[in-house]
Amino acid sequence: MAISLQTGLKQTQKLAMTQSLKQAIELLHLSNIELYERISNELLDNAVIEEEPASALAPNAGESDLITAIISNLSGDESTHVRDEERYVCFDDASDTGFSGGKDDDKKRQYLENLTALEESLSEHLLWQARLTARDANELEIYQTIITSLSENGFLDHDPGELFSGSGFARGQIDSALAVIQLFDPVGCAVHNVRESLRVQCCYFYPTDTVLQKIVTDYFELLEKLDYDKIARSINIPPAKVLEKSRIIHSLDPFPGRQYSRWKTRYIIPDMDVKLIDGAIILVLNDDWIPGLRVNSYYISLLKKKNIEKKLRNYIQDKMQSARYLIRNIDNRRNTILKVASAIMEHQREFLERGPGHLKPLTHGEVAKEVKLHESTISRVASNKYVQTSWGVFDLKYFFASRLRSAGYSDDTSSNTVMNLIRDIIERENAAAPHSDEDIARILGKAGLQVARRTVAKYRGIMRISPSNVRKKINKIKTEECT
Repeated sequence: MAISLQTGLKQTQKLAMTQSLKQAIELLHLSNIELYERISNELLDNAVIEEEPASALAPNAGESDLITAIISNLSGDESTHVRDEERYVCFDDASDTGFSGGKDDDKKRQYLENLTALEESLSEHLLWQARLTARDANELEIYQTIITSLSENGFLDHDPGELFSGSGFARGQIDSALAVIQLFDPVGCAVHNVRESLRVQCCYFYPTDTVLQKIVTDYFELLEKLDYDKIARSINIPPAKVLEKSRIIHSLDPFPGRQYSRWKTRYIIPDMDVKLIDGAIILVLNDDWIPGLRVNSYYISLLKKKNIEKKLRNYIQDKMQSARYLIRNIDNRRNTILKVASAIMEHQREFLERGPGHLKPLTHGEVAKEVKLHESTISRVASNKYVQTSWGVFDLKYFFASRLRSAGYSDDTSSNTVMNLIRDIIERENAAAPHSDEDIARILGKAGLQVARRTVAKYRGIMRISPSNVRKKINKIKTEECT
């Protein structure tokens, strides 16, 4: 069969990821604090953008009356019947924060800047020690490569060989550098997992305690299961001695890098406030302190001049297009969040009325269908957003609860409700004879909820509740400590 080459036309249709679309997707992920930072950076980087004056952002007279009425209700009108301590769980005194929605923009901005002040990061702290320790440029380069590859926990997720592939450094040099970094402050970084980190810490802080080091090195799995008797038999020491060593291990830091997280102290500031007022759901975005943006009129007039250099004209046009994309995408972000959050709150009306424990099953797909947006958009909106309710502050993701079809129940039951029931059963159990997963499934079945044993185990794991055998051992240890 002859092979021939032919030319032809083929028409295809695909979605191109433009810079504007990419930016719109990124902005949806951001919380209000992160958006504020993004805008602050843009104001520094792009001279074409300027902050709108406060007067330009003021609502018109008709809107002002409505907003005043809403703010009056949200800030403590007796008709809402919500106690202040229930409403604002983040702040003891909102008046001290400069966050009350007043006109003192400088005070608000100063508050935010103080709030988001960055602490020294883990890599900065380790690199400072590396510069003091390194004997030459090559050694410092190895230190820097390792340190900048560490996760937030302080762990090395890559194999050192792959990390230095083609670098020319000998494996002995790399291993020596790793050993040095592991003893930097905080001790136990530059390892692959919790077990290795605890082993390094034990060797550093308790260099003569060989029993302690052996338990972490050789019996870590048994230690996790609290199987002190088996550990004691294996190394021929009393169980009480194993318990003593386990307390030392529990005093160590399994994730040493976390204490140098970029956000040393992270306050949750709600991105929106939702209230039920006379049966109506009122949702207000807490973004009045975020500066509005506009294109600087000077550059608009500059472009109108005929004698402007082509290079300068192109530069201004690029910056102006970037500014307009940002302004439009911020506005779209706001509208999208309002639309999606309002739909979520409408589905969870019973939660707003009666509180936690009355969450309805809800999926991203259901909300997406209702607001005519893609499921991925719903997921992005729910990411990093917090909502203030009269029951406290909740992650927006909290309001998405999976379905569990149950016999004896007229409506679908959310997984959150089942988890609350499982937690309640465990809290009421006999400490000396805790319920197994099968026991819990049987108890739920008698209440009309047909839940498989493996589902109980899954939900118990999500809630970080230990299995019955581990709970029994913990209860026994607590009882012995009290006697």
